[in-house]
Amino acid sequence: MRPVLLSTLTKSHVVVRDDVEVPQARAARERVNAEYIVVVTADGNPLGVLGRAELAELGETSQTLTALAHRFPTLVVVGGDPDELGPEELFDLADLVVRERLRFVLVERDGLPAGVVPRAAIADALPLDALDSPAVRVGNPTVPALRYVCRKCAPPSFQLPRAPGEGGRPPNCRRVFFHGVMEADA
Repeated sequence: MRPVLLSTLTKSHVVVRDDVEVPQARAARERVNAEYIVVVTADGNPLGVLGRAELAELGETSQTLTALAHRFPTLVVVGGDPDELGPEELFDLADLVVRERLRFVLVERDGLPAGVVPRAAIADALPLDALDSPAVRVGNPTVPALRYVCRKCAPPSFQLPRAPGEGGRPPNCRRVFFHGVMEADA
């Protein structure tokens, strides 16, 4: 299987701050004809991603996105560098999307939102012959995990940094700074 370019899977998005009210966020999305809204905190950390369905679930409220953050879907952040997504990474991402019943994942480059990858794009990128494979991939227990979860977030947030952190340390929660270090997700 050839590597997949993350940039070819991403869909359009607009970034809005969490102190924006829902009608303003909808207007921002419509103004640029984006498929997704990436909600960030004042310091630029991602708080969540909202698609059309998620916006509809929020209703016609005029509350700020901060006040509604507890209703956001699970946040998964994938490191965007390098752009190539190898077969193992693609399978890991697909596994996480299915296991957590995710609709999309956020791609970041240099700490900034670079795109949103919908579940369907991940499914389309998987080779058909791999879907019926009875084989089990064997991992190397000496390699540190590259999939982390913050279970202090509600719902949990995930991060797939794609490269080990400095000194092999796990990343800190990007959603809520005070949650600290994320734990390896098995």
